[in-house]
Amino acid sequence: MDAQAAKASPFRVTIPHALNGLLELRTDDSVLRLAVVERAYARNLHDIWDVTGVYVLLDRPDDKGAWGAYVGKAAPGTLSNRLRTHLRRRDHWYRALLVRRVTEDPFHTSQVGWLEGCLYDILARADLVHLHNGNRPQDRTLHLDDQASMTDYLRPIFSALHLIGHNLSAPAPVRPSRSTRAKNRDPAPPYQLLMSEATRAMGDGEDPRPAKSTKVRHKTTMLDLIQAGLLQPGARLYSTAAPHPAEAALNPDGSIQYGETAYEYLSGAGKAVTEYDVNGWTFWEIETSKGIRSLASVRAELEQRRKARPDYEP
Repeated sequence: MDAQAAKASPFRVTIPHALNGLLELRTDDSVLRLAVVERAYARNLHDIWDVTGVYVLLDRPDDKGAWGAYVGKAAPGTLSNRLRTHLRRRDHWYRALLVRRVTEDPFHTSQVGWLEGCLYDILARADLVHLHNGNRPQDRTLHLDDQASMTDYLRPIFSALHLIGHNLSAPAPVRPSRSTRAKNRDPAPPYQLLMSEATRAMGDGEDPRPAKSTKVRHKTTMLDLIQAGLLQPGARLYSTAAPHPAEAALNPDGSIQYGETAYEYLSGAGKAVTEYDVNGWTFWEIETSKGIRSLASVRAELEQRRKARPDYEP
């Protein structure tokens, strides 16, 4: 099996007799079940879809391939009912992608809450997608070990969207290449690149949609935060990036203990998790006396204290 085939998401597709019927998809190596539902068929869903799950309401793509979406989740026994509710509340969608697990091993509520937020983060960074959600959905109750296994469901979901003509980004123009190596290179799937982008913007649970920013150089260190009494040695750090769950600890010298390695900088510990460069101040959040906070907000508090001092110098 070649590399491209190994990375593919092969589907077993059940095609309906009726043009507006239910298109069902399943992968051979997964308990995941997906269905593409035309709006006209939404009231006719079988009760097998009365389960816990997530869904994406899809707008019809325009002539440039851009499309709108709404991401949602359904509590136990309510997935098909949620879809019927959106027939009354939302008129923008023409079809929906439903996601559930096999009946013998259904999702639980914290799993669909995590998956809903992760889908939102990735779609929010996609060039061709406009999200109708007013706010980013959040659910941080899922255990880290479970989060890691849940990431396996992302590829089939985005492969299904691609299959039905809902791409995340426009295809790159084809150019002649002088390099055979470049010509044969297997690029990362679009959703993986978007996961990287979403991760960089997920600090403090904020909306990851692109925004103008100005880069500010900060002089504050983790040791400064400890000495100011804002952080305590031994405090637990948690990744804010849904696709990259991780835990670390704060050492007395301000370094970050992740696994067997102590990292001098937050970004180094973050890169050890993601395998690409991240802003460590937004990638990590930490236990404090005021609850779990983003490190960027703790740093901002110390900097505000410094600015209030009469001897402050920028």
